[in-house]
Formats: sequence, C-alpha cells, structure tokens
Amino acid sequence: MIKLNDEIIVTTEKLTSSGEAIARLGEEKLVVFIKNALCNEKLKIKIIHINKRFLKGEIIEIIEPSKYRIKPFCNIYNACGSCNFQMCGYDYQIEQKNIILNELFKDITNNIKPIIKSPKTANWRHKVQFPVRETKVSKRVIIGYFKENSHDITDVKFCPLQPKIINEITEFIRKNYIYGCYNEKNKKGLLKNILFRISNSTNDILLTFVLNIKEEDFKSKINNNFTGFSDKLKSEFKNIKGIFVNFNNENTNKILGDVTLKISGEDFIEESLKDKKYKIGSTSFFQVNPESAVNLFDIVKENIKENSTILDAYGGVGAIGIYVSDKAKLITLVEENKNATLCAKENFKINNVKSYEILTGDAKEQFLKFKNENKRFDYVILDPPRSGCDLKSGGLDIISSLARNIIYVSCNPMTLKRDSEYLLENGFNIKSISGVDLFPHTFHIECVAVFERK
Repeated sequence: MIKLNDEIIVTTEKLTSSGEAIARLGEEKLVVFIKNALCNEKLKIKIIHINKRFLKGEIIEIIEPSKYRIKPFCNIYNACGSCNFQMCGYDYQIEQKNIILNELFKDITNNIKPIIKSPKTANWRHKVQFPVRETKVSKRVIIGYFKENSHDITDVKFCPLQPKIINEITEFIRKNYIYGCYNEKNKKGLLKNILFRISNSTNDILLTFVLNIKEEDFKSKINNNFTGFSDKLKSEFKNIKGIFVNFNNENTNKILGDVTLKISGEDFIEESLKDKKYKIGSTSFFQVNPESAVNLFDIVKENIKENSTILDAYGGVGAIGIYVSDKAKLITLVEENKNATLCAKENFKINNVKSYEILTGDAKEQFLKFKNENKRFDYVILDPPRSGCDLKSGGLDIISSLARNIIYVSCNPMTLKRDSEYLLENGFNIKSISGVDLFPHTFHIECVAVFERK
C-alpha cells in the first residue's frame, strides 16, 4: 500500500490542463500527478499527497529525461514556480497544449483548431500584480510572487516575461520605500500589493499601491508622505503617467478594495490593437498580452456576420465589442463596474463607433430584463473569469436564451467544457473551438468557442 513520503520510480504518460504530468501506479493504475515533469520521462518521485482518487508526487531524480527537456531560462524558475513550462521549448509547449485541448473536448467535438502562437515569448506580460512584504528583522522590502501553495514570497528582481522597466521600478521601490509592509500574521503594516499596467503601444505605465488602511485614515495621516514618494517615482521613471492608491484593509484573498484614489498624474494610458485605441484605467481589466490578444479578437471578429446585433456581456472597457464594431448594426455592452463603463464610453467615442449602448448595473438583472422584453441578439460575446459562467439563476441559462449565436472567450478549458456541455444540452451546437496562446511558458490556454443555435 502506498504511503505518504514513499519514493517510487514511475514513467509519465501525458500532460494535463493544469500543467502536471500523469503517471500510473500498480495494477489499480492509480493516477499520480507530478509537477515540472514532461511526457515519457522516467522519474524517481516522492508521494506528497494522497486521497481516494489520485496522488501527487514531487520529482527527486530525473532518471531518463524527455528529449524535449531544456534548461529553464529564468534563474528563479524553481523558487518562483509561476512559469511551469520553462523546462521545454516553445514549439513543444504549443504541441502539448494542442494535445490537451483535443483530449479534453474529444467527446463533444472534433472541430478543434490549432493553437495560434504568441508573437512574443518574452516581455509579453503587460499587467503585473505583486504582493509586498518585509523581512522580520531587517525590514527589507520583498516584492514578487507567492510560492506555490503558500504565502511565502519569492523576491522577483528580474522577470523575463514582463517589460524590463517593471523590474527597474520594483527595485527602486525596494530601496526607497520606508512606510511599512503588510504582515499577514498580525494583519498590520501598510503596503499589501503593487499593480502595474503598461501599454504595449506607448510604454506608458499606471502604478497602483494597495494599502491596508481606510481612505479617511490615509488622507489624515500619510497622504503627504505618499505624494512625496510618488513624485520621486515619477521623476525617476518618465514612463509612469499616473500613480494611485487602493484601499483594502480586509483580511481576504481579494487584491483590490472598492475605492481607488489618484495621487498624481493621468487617469488613463492608451493601448492600441491594430486600428482600435483604448483608454485603460489603473484597475481596468484588459488582456495581459496585447499582441496575442489581436489574434484572439480576430477569431471573434471572423465569426460574426455583417450588420449584426451584438451583446457584449460583462464587456468591461469595451475591448472586444469595439474591436468587432465594424460588423455591428448595434452593440449593447453590459458591465457592473462603473469605472470600467466610464472607460468604455470614452473608448467607443475615440473609435468613432456610431451605434452602441452601455448599460451599467447588475448584469443578471439586465439579462433578465432582456428576456422579459423578448429581446434577442444575433451574437452574445462572453468573456467570464476562470470560474466560468453561473449556469443558473440569471447566468448562462438566461444569457443563452438571448442568443442566436454565442462566442465564448475562455481562459480555463475545464470550465469551458462544463459550460459547453450545458449549451449542448440547451439548444446549441459547437461550430468551432480555437486556441490562442496568451500565456507562453505557462500551462494556461485561452480559447474561443463558437456556438450556434440548432
């Protein structure tokens, strides 16, 4: 019987959508998931987790490596763990992601299109969120990523996936920030997170500090200090166009609080995708990899017919809706976040979109109102979070009733499959599923699934 900490020799079979390799143990073919392993590798592993359905193992020794295994290009690859496909070349990553997609969806469709590569495999990450802590004794500032399955931070002084200037700014903050960092144990300390948004087309930056304090306390106690510090940052780095503070003094995993205050500079930076221009706020959602987002949005646009009515559900700053607006008779954008809809209004104007409406408020209530009014759209565009859509109670059940066609943009193939099965059972066929690599050197796969009503 297999026990915790047992050391076993295995041979891996395939990779999963979570980026782990699978091996099977014993006559029962018990599945063991192994991080940082590739297909067809003979490994010595230690069992680190056991439950009724599967095991997890960590590599002790690579006895026979895959011919595709290479040395990771990042010096802190093992300590950080954010880019779990660095141990193999980019072409092999894409090959494996194609296999994963086809394996996952083979029982519901065979129309899976090959994954489109990212134009950049380095310096592609244009939104970065770093937790911030400090050492116990020396109070040295640590800025980086949480290690896997922990809240210990790897101090990231150089990340090859983000623009070089972000590394330079974080180093400046390490050396010059003196106002205290958050401590998870006692819930005290000021600075919790730093957020960067950098434009791929202009290199302009918005910088946001997330603080463990209420807005009124900030204004009465430390506003002047932060204003002085932000002036130093802007003087040192001309690319920084705006600096903000966000207030989040709650003990949750949520990064941002509800209130953001501008300290200095501009409210927006501008991003361009082909001929479309977008104003993006400090906390606005926008695709992390803008050049690869063009490939993604092109697929959406190619699957829309001319002169169509389009519902951009959960439309954010209008990124996809504006990109496909050339084919729209009318675009209706629904978004709950007021700051996002303010950006969306500006974006529709600067792109000279003539026929659109923007509805701010509870999205589910708006979708139910459409249904009660018997309103229908030629296309509904969905771009939900990794958790996918709510299937009932005003979620996918209502949205699907409004659509003749659904174009579903997903960053999680597992929840896309779940939601696809719901749509197949409720009056739709899958026309195609297309993969786009927005996140090189990670296991993440972005998909565009096109559904048409039967």
